[in-house]
Amino acid sequence: MSDIDPLIKREIQWMSLGTLENVDLAPVIIARVRRQRILRAIIAVVSVVVIGFASIGIYELVRSSTTEQSTGTIVDPGTNQATLPEIIGLQSDYPVTWEPSVGDLGAISGAGGLGDTLGGLTAVGLKISWERCGKYQCPVRWQLSFENRTADLISASPSLAIFTDHSPLVSDARPTTVLPGDYAELVYTFDEFKDSLLPEVSADWQWNWYLSQLR
Repeated sequence: MSDIDPLIKREIQWMSLGTLENVDLAPVIIARVRRQRILRAIIAVVSVVVIGFASIGIYELVRSSTTEQSTGTIVDPGTNQATLPEIIGLQSDYPVTWEPSVGDLGAISGAGGLGDTLGGLTAVGLKISWERCGKYQCPVRWQLSFENRTADLISASPSLAIFTDHSPLVSDARPTTVLPGDYAELVYTFDEFKDSLLPEVSADWQWNWYLSQLR
């Protein structure tokens, strides 16, 4: 019995426990052992296939993640949310309109508004903060966002002019340099409104921006 296949030996031991008279045990044991071997072989093949597909899936996932981290995502300038400026479009609690006239003898360009490009800089956002001056609200702080959509380094001196009834009140300049595809945010403040030194203004407000000589 020591040289008999372990499976056949086990089957003989199990079947000897029962009463099997006049029965040839050899075909029965061989058939049962064959079924068990086939079942084990099928389980082994299925396990290998499942492990193989799981390994391939994990490899592709890790490779995809590594590729994204190493190469990054190529986007057009201005579309990457991580680099967009905080100010996009017009943000104002009170209405303002665009003024076509420059109103400054030192201007070296025409008047621009949101979306206009002057000297390589494109205005993409404007935020206006208002405070009370007398009976009315006055725009005391202007934040203007620019984007350099060119492939060159841009140095310019944007000025912002505000108007009431189309008459210029204040014009200011902010020299700046912007890298290709980058943004700049310039702040213009008009503290004279806070002190109510100007006559109370109840008319509509207008604005524009333009380029001044670098100084």
